[in-house]
Amino acid sequence: MDTPKVQVQIVERSDRVEAALRFAAGASASSTLSAALCYLCEQLAGMTASPVASVYVLEADHELVLRGNFGFTREALGEVRMKVGQGITGTCVETLSPVTVNDARLSEQFEYFPQLAEERYPAFLAIPLLSGPRPCGALVLQRETGPFSEADLLVSIGATRALTALIDAQVPAGAHLILRGEGNQRGRALGVGALLSRALPRRDPRKASPEQLTAAFAAEREEVLQLADRARSALTGPCRELEEICTTLTDVRLEERAQEHVAKYVPPSLALERIAAEVARSLAQHGPAARRGVDIEAYLGGVARRVAGIDQQRMRRGEMVISVHLPGIAALRSWAAGATGAICATPREDSTGGALLTALKMPVVWGVRDIFESVSQGDRIALDSDSGEVIVNPSAAQTAAWRR
Repeated sequence: MDTPKVQVQIVERSDRVEAALRFAAGASASSTLSAALCYLCEQLAGMTASPVASVYVLEADHELVLRGNFGFTREALGEVRMKVGQGITGTCVETLSPVTVNDARLSEQFEYFPQLAEERYPAFLAIPLLSGPRPCGALVLQRETGPFSEADLLVSIGATRALTALIDAQVPAGAHLILRGEGNQRGRALGVGALLSRALPRRDPRKASPEQLTAAFAAEREEVLQLADRARSALTGPCRELEEICTTLTDVRLEERAQEHVAKYVPPSLALERIAAEVARSLAQHGPAARRGVDIEAYLGGVARRVAGIDQQRMRRGEMVISVHLPGIAALRSWAAGATGAICATPREDSTGGALLTALKMPVVWGVRDIFESVSQGDRIALDSDSGEVIVNPSAAQTAAWRR
């Protein structure tokens, strides 16, 4: 008797199946590393029903750099950085084990990056990317609520091989890469890339009293006002942006608001983080006034570091400042330290720092959107603010030409 024939069943292509098929097909061979990782993150987000998927790549100095993402702003690529062991992502790489938490805001390991506003998606699943026995990065999924299931974990672990292979094949190098933006017509500069971090310290080594918080505000304000006085003596005329920065420093409402939070037993660093977020939201729709939020965030970040006993990020002579937004306070410190120039991912009107450096005759190029995708900490940079041209890791011949 003949065996009955059974028709094959065509599997219905749900959104998750479609995403899995696209992930399996991979990104375009001509894509940059960041573009390819962003594409795969988008498919992983669909496969796991996660609003956010991110890939961090382990680069020089044990630094994890956000190189691929779906769900957050594109400007965060390359800017968000953390050390191995820092935060939830750094912990998964340090331990070489998956790490999950249902509400990261309650976790001691949580590190806050204001440009991500991760409090919207506090449920985390972080998985190390392994190339043989060594780590090469991390995959992070985020949702509004947890927990992540074992099925989510297995799908994500299975996806890491493709991500690792892509990273191994195309580690961001950027040699002799030419980028362009809008220059400030202040000539040329050479320097070593120094990427500004906007991470705010989340953990307090001790509880700060109201008096300690007041002292931290006073110390930060005094240091920056002294730098402002130095800048005034170097300027050839009035600088509106410098006065905007000083106005921010003397706004007593910021300290009053911080003391209100502390009086309610909110840890000082968390209180300052909340105020920075409140200001950013309130100023976001006010056009030119929105850039004041960038200066306030930098000011409160400096206060938070003093309260937590963490050193400020300092520029060194010969470094080239690289930032998404360039706060006026960071610009002042960079100028005083002997930085050679600055590159911003955003347009000139988005922050006060570039205009201040222009008045101080330092070369600046704005609107270089791909700068964080193309540069790693310590890369050599050649900047021409007359043409708006930026060369990453210039050759010896290009460097010689820049010095003429």
